[in-house]
Amino acid sequence: MTVTLVLPFVNLTGGVRVLLDYANWLHDAGHHVTVVYPCWPYPFQLTRAQRWAEFRKLRASENRVVWFPLRCPLRRVPLVRTAFLPRADLVVATAWPTAHDVARLHASRGRKVHIVMHHESGTGPERRIRAIYSLPFHRITFSHAVRRSIERRFGCAIHGVVPNGVDTTLFFPDAAPQNRSVLFLYHPDPRKGAADGIDALTRLRQRLPDVHVRVCGTVRPDRLPSWMPFEFHVDDATLRRRYSTSTVLLYPSRYEGFGLPPLEAMACGCPSVTTSVGAVPEYATDGRDALLVDAGDVERMAERLEAVLTDPRLRQRLSQEGRRTANRFSLERMAPLFGAALERALASP
Repeated sequence: MTVTLVLPFVNLTGGVRVLLDYANWLHDAGHHVTVVYPCWPYPFQLTRAQRWAEFRKLRASENRVVWFPLRCPLRRVPLVRTAFLPRADLVVATAWPTAHDVARLHASRGRKVHIVMHHESGTGPERRIRAIYSLPFHRITFSHAVRRSIERRFGCAIHGVVPNGVDTTLFFPDAAPQNRSVLFLYHPDPRKGAADGIDALTRLRQRLPDVHVRVCGTVRPDRLPSWMPFEFHVDDATLRRRYSTSTVLLYPSRYEGFGLPPLEAMACGCPSVTTSVGAVPEYATDGRDALLVDAGDVERMAERLEAVLTDPRLRQRLSQEGRRTANRFSLERMAPLFGAALERALASP
């Protein structure tokens, strides 16, 4: 197959990482893959001035993904338009603005596929976001939860579900865990549940004053308690080490399309206390390979963190079973399913 993968940007996000992982796998499997993204940035929630600033920054930067070892061609185009994209068998939209642009491309640029990460409410005008569900696409999503939600809310057919895969050559146990340490991945988007996480950790510290909290993220917080040291934009090796050396991961998200970090933690042998959002209940089983709580239940988060921190047998079971789960959902196993889903899209009438 010849595939053009259209990204809205190449910044570090979980969704972009998964798509680039799959692009590399397709490339290595012998398919011709080109990753495309626009130089003129999509608006999302940016002001006009912010878009111009981002445009100037992109124009002055080298065309590469600085945080990821991409092996297939990368093309930065002025806009996602027919004139700037190569001919292909498939052209794949990956976010709501790209879906509008891909829908307008000439048929020579490929059969049109849309990877529906989730309903992207809050990232632009709701009317424009909802309009993508009436466009003529073959649609693939990464979780059954998103499939059910999109089909129920918008009457829009999802043609395939392929879980995200965790790269177990990148995420694996890297060192022994430190006693009573919690890793917390911070993002200010309210859907990520950062306020819930901070509340839960504050309650936990009242019960276990010697607990050590580590915080990592790609956006600097305005304020965190002094006992929550923050590391900005850590590289993959550092993130692997943080997972590996933490007693437990807290993942307090209120909304996800998939929810990859608990699976990354599992691959590193780190137990997770995670909300039951996105695909988490599709790959994790409460009490076996993770501890699941309802989104927003900060008291239960604190209780379950305390249980992991104080019960060595529970930690050992969650760690061992978590690694087995991560192996079942490894990139090596999931990427061929993604390739097969694209082949079905190409063969569909």
